[in-house]
Amino acid sequence: MDARTAFAWALVAALAAITWLLVEPFLSWLLLTGLLAVVLHPIHRRLAPRIGARVSAGLLAVGVAVLTVAAIAAGGTLAIQRGAELLEGVSRSDLVARADRLLAQYVGAGIAVEPLAERAADRLTSSVGGSATSIASAGLHAFIGFLLLTFVLYYLLKDGRRFVAWLERVTPLAPDVRDELFAAADDMTWAVLKGHVLVAAVQGAVAGVSLFVTGVPQAGVLTAAMMVLALIPVIGVAPVLGGAVVFLFASGRVLGAAFVIVWGFTSVAITDDYLRAYLIDRQSDMHSAVIFVGIVGGTYLLGPIGLFVGPILIGLFKVTVEVLGVHYGVIRRA
Repeated sequence: MDARTAFAWALVAALAAITWLLVEPFLSWLLLTGLLAVVLHPIHRRLAPRIGARVSAGLLAVGVAVLTVAAIAAGGTLAIQRGAELLEGVSRSDLVARADRLLAQYVGAGIAVEPLAERAADRLTSSVGGSATSIASAGLHAFIGFLLLTFVLYYLLKDGRRFVAWLERVTPLAPDVRDELFAAADDMTWAVLKGHVLVAAVQGAVAGVSLFVTGVPQAGVLTAAMMVLALIPVIGVAPVLGGAVVFLFASGRVLGAAFVIVWGFTSVAITDDYLRAYLIDRQSDMHSAVIFVGIVGGTYLLGPIGLFVGPILIGLFKVTVEVLGVHYGVIRRA
């Protein structure tokens, strides 16, 4: 390697490291932006010829921002209201006294539950108050990330084709291999997005029917939670349905608890198996164990966005190995 080549590689490495330091604090937001750009691109492609690329991209980016703010505001308001109602209900009930009596009956000795609960509440309050600086810092980071998402989403929608064309120019692969790799990556991304998101939404909604039928409190909130939990294949909706069964049994509604159990083992399971097999297995050919590893690893590494990005990254690795494996001889001769 001569001096010019060594200098060029050193310069590229240094600039790549600096770029990574600039991007890394908001990596999750940028990955989320990329996913949104992929999802919204078909809509933008239809709107752009009618109203212009700039207007279409702007409307979609602002629409995402408005919907996100509205969802956060509605969710926060609902959480505060439900939390206040729960605290008020607990304060009006004899739940603590009942716990004292049960412990005295089954353990044989009375345990002062009420003082323990009061001390726990005091510690929680002081902890929240002491972490006000951390909360403010996290809020500022989220605000900056949200602004970054809005602006980058606009430019990805408006200039996405130019970005893809640049990737095609700098990718050191034969044109036929490059085109096949890009097409396979696009198919894999859509298969994972459509498959897992749709399956999770349907499975959570189907599971929520049993909560509404049996009269479980906060059935709507629990249904939304199950739509998120259903993204995790091994865990799924079981925690929420299990809690609902325990609640119904404790409330003396044995038939309702039995209905939730039967519903969970039939309708939800059938929906999950057949719909997931149709939407994912036929398109992405990824095993559930691989999907689970991608979800867990992605969540650990990237946070909530890893639920989506993790399986996609593993899927991209899979199609890359397959495409390059088929065309290895072509690449070697190129």
